[in-house]
Amino acid sequence: MMPRSVRARERAVHKEGLDEGIRVMAAVAVIRGRKVLAIREEDEPHRGKWVLPQGYVERGETVADAARREAREELGIEVELRGLVGVYDEMIQSERREVHYITVCYLGSIADSEAPRPSAEAIDSAWIDPNVGSRESPLVTKRMLEDVSRAAARRRPLSR
Repeated sequence: MMPRSVRARERAVHKEGLDEGIRVMAAVAVIRGRKVLAIREEDEPHRGKWVLPQGYVERGETVADAARREAREELGIEVELRGLVGVYDEMIQSERREVHYITVCYLGSIADSEAPRPSAEAIDSAWIDPNVGSRESPLVTKRMLEDVSRAAARRRPLSR
């Protein structure tokens, strides 16, 4: 049997290598009435497709803070998070390896009076019906929109 300290060191080495193929993302489904704010993504892996505002969680940042930051960076808006929509897995094959994206999606509303304005990270933005979604959305976004629709149906409209 291996000494305990050796096993612990092996686990630590294994954990260090784990993040190479795993990306943790934060997303926010901003609701206005019965519509959800979507962006046409500028960056890979979903370039040109309609997605919810989302991005990587940075080291030392909470997932909720990352969701708020992404809304600010991509759309110039401050959001108030109202609850968790869900956690989603997506496997995407890059030229070198498969990457596992884990996205935590929040339900939110605009916290200030600013109108959304896409940044360089977003080609465009639009208020869409989550029940309809977009044919130009990746499967993971369609799953998020289905869950947003269910979550919004359980609540009264969240924003002004």
